[in-house]
Amino acid sequence: MRKALLSVAGASVLVLAGATIGSAQVNCGIVNKDLKMGRTAQDIAERMMISTDDVKKCEEQAKKDAPAAAPAGEAKPAAAPEGKGDMK
Repeated sequence: MRKALLSVAGASVLVLAGATIGSAQVNCGIVNKDLKMGRTAQDIAERMMISTDDVKKCEEQAKKDAPAAAPAGEAKPAAAPEGKGDMK
């Protein structure tokens, strides 16, 4: 009886540990930096121990967020008026 109870408890711990590891969040910031550096999705997936689908999801999410994060118009800073700031 005692062995059966310990076996059930041990199995429960292993299942919970596996579920926690399997549902870990993917750090898309690192994935996207690696993609910008020219690494392949397969290379990133193997190095980070995630699936290539997770890499592709991060890439798609970055493409969706990029237009929203870009400024509407990139204005150049105004030039200083002539005669101002000359230290001659």
